[in-house]
Amino acid sequence: MAVFRFQSPRGATVEVRRDEYLFSVTLGRLVRLDVVLPPGFSARAAAPYPILYLHDGQDLGRLRLPATLNQLYRRGELRPFVLVAVHAADRLQEYGVAARPDYLGRGSRAARYTNFMLKELLPYVQAHYHATADPAEAVVAGMSLGGLTAFDLAWHHPETFGRAGAFSGSFWWRGRGLQDGYTEADRLMHSLVAARPARSGQQFWLQAGTHDETNDRNGNGIIDAIDDTLDLLATLAGQGLPPAAARYVEVPGGHHHPDTWGGIMPDFLRWAFGTKELVAPERAATEKLPLRWRTGGRPLTRRPRGAARLHFQYLRPAATFAAMPTPPSATQARPAPGTYLPYTQAYIDLVPPGIDPLAQLRQQAAELHRELASLSEGQTLLRYAPGKWTPKEVLVHLMDAERIFTYRALRFARADAQELPGFDENEFATNSEANDHLMSDLLTEYHAVRAATLAFFGGLSGGQLDRAGRANGGPVAVRALLYIVAGHEQHHLRILRERYWPALPSPK
Repeated sequence: MAVFRFQSPRGATVEVRRDEYLFSVTLGRLVRLDVVLPPGFSARAAAPYPILYLHDGQDLGRLRLPATLNQLYRRGELRPFVLVAVHAADRLQEYGVAARPDYLGRGSRAARYTNFMLKELLPYVQAHYHATADPAEAVVAGMSLGGLTAFDLAWHHPETFGRAGAFSGSFWWRGRGLQDGYTEADRLMHSLVAARPARSGQQFWLQAGTHDETNDRNGNGIIDAIDDTLDLLATLAGQGLPPAAARYVEVPGGHHHPDTWGGIMPDFLRWAFGTKELVAPERAATEKLPLRWRTGGRPLTRRPRGAARLHFQYLRPAATFAAMPTPPSATQARPAPGTYLPYTQAYIDLVPPGIDPLAQLRQQAAELHRELASLSEGQTLLRYAPGKWTPKEVLVHLMDAERIFTYRALRFARADAQELPGFDENEFATNSEANDHLMSDLLTEYHAVRAATLAFFGGLSGGQLDRAGRANGGPVAVRALLYIVAGHEQHHLRILRERYWPALPSPK
């Protein structure tokens, strides 16, 4: 588990831990977490910590959250809490509302994501990070589609999340296209809120920026992002949510972008975990962005029809965020010829050009788990031909090889000049006693090995990746070993699919 420290000028320090140990059976993939622990965090504290679950956790740095937390902690404005930033995968399918997809079929896995949050993520975080299970101290938040998801989770599961924050929430999410007879009743979240009364104790923080978008469906001079948010607040009020339980912050000039969301983040954090009363409107000038406030008992108002039309432009269109290219990582550069033994070329070639081997390793872990976990214990002892390994022995072989290749990489990355010996994979398999173990136990071990591999290689610099040594009678670079680990597993996945699965007997 990688650990990053962010040091504020006066010493208040948060700690960010990269956690890659959680495999979601519901989603069929490893779920990466960045866990931000408050200064002085102790797993033995008398009371569990309040908790914030944040969607789109891969944007933690772009939101400048660690630095913002350091400043607020240093000023004494926050109670200590644990922040779990959940990295997104297929956000257009996993985010949305759990009740149904939108009119284009997006959000088809949102119900699965909700189940992952409730049944897998929360118990994991509560067990590993001393986080509370008290809904009054559990907050869920997100940006754009992540904000819609956060609101949906809190609205439908107040027994788990007492509060939610939505930055530029995608409350336009609709069940009918604009050209297919759309009316405002087709907005999915508004309809879901209108279906039942608000529950006692629920609270919501909603933000919109005047430059969130350019669309104005009804021609009233107000962009849809603001209209949809204000309509949702009105619907909440109609369902009995007390005025003081909703907080709306409108950011003049605010864009659909992490710069805006990061700038308004202090207000949200004080609302969720503050030690003092909410910052007053007159203090808005001291914040990084100007704010327009609608809070508590102040009535929501609209610009009158016929007012001067507003002209807005995105900083970047929201729809492009998920598809934006990311700069190549240090691990993506392929190993140069001559930095590995010739026979390993076949493994290296199984990492396609342009693919980061770390990403391939994450994907392989999900694929291998799905295929092996579905086998009966009888099927795990299959040998597709005399003398061949069973699926259990294949899995243990993959772990053995990954450990050895990674150990070689560790030695060479630390500039160790000693030559390392090879190993006899058949002797290892014969003595592994793999078939004496449950497949579920082997898979648990496999994910622990994979998490350690990802953490190790992911933390190496380009210079360390290019260091080399000698193993098994020839030269090998650290970078080549990473590609060999990924390609070796791909080789065995192919053999399992081509030779083992066609020969499977019926489950017993």
